[in-house]
Amino acid sequence: MFEWFKSNTSTSIVTIYPTNLTLNSSAAEYFDDIRWCMIGLDKKTLKIAIRPVTKRELDLKLYPTENLHKLSVGKGYARISSKSIISEVSSILKEEIDSKKYISHYDEKEKMLIVDLKKGV
Repeated sequence: MFEWFKSNTSTSIVTIYPTNLTLNSSAAEYFDDIRWCMIGLDKKTLKIAIRPVTKRELDLKLYPTENLHKLSVGKGYARISSKSIISEVSSILKEEIDSKKYISHYDEKEKMLIVDLKKGV
């Protein structure tokens, strides 16, 4: 019996660099029309949540501006630059982070991308 392998191009992956979080094309597809997001960290479950913030939500000022992070979208990727977030993740994991890849999934109910820091690639 053959065991079929998943394609890397269809797996939603977030790479953590010393200065930013980079979403591959599968993860970035949920952020096509988004330029701002909010980032949350669950220290108990070791998960990062990236919540897209729509233009309408921005216009209505539903979230404090200090909670918003700029999202740069390129061809086939999206990037969030924040040394402070990476530093916090690094301290929680108790290791320096330099180009580590993690599996993520989009939670349709909560409308956010969840990065599982226990599921490195």
